Amino acid sequence: MIWAISVVLALAGLVLLAVAAWRLLGGLKQLGQGLERVQERAEEAQELQERLNLTLAEVQRTTAALPEK
Repeated sequence: MIWAISVVLALAGLVLLAVAAWRLLGGLKQLGQGLERVQERAEEAQELQERLNLTLAEVQRTTAALPEK
């Protein structure tokens, strides 16, 4: 009888462990998707920074070419 209870408790523990592992894998998947979005946003920010630098350089060239008052 004690063996039966031990087996049932062990199986219940395994089920709980499996559920926890399943939830952890789901969380890891979401984390991976979030990291992909962060990388995409970082690339977009880099592109915007490059465009801003080009625009700033253009403004500096234009203002340098203006006659002084």
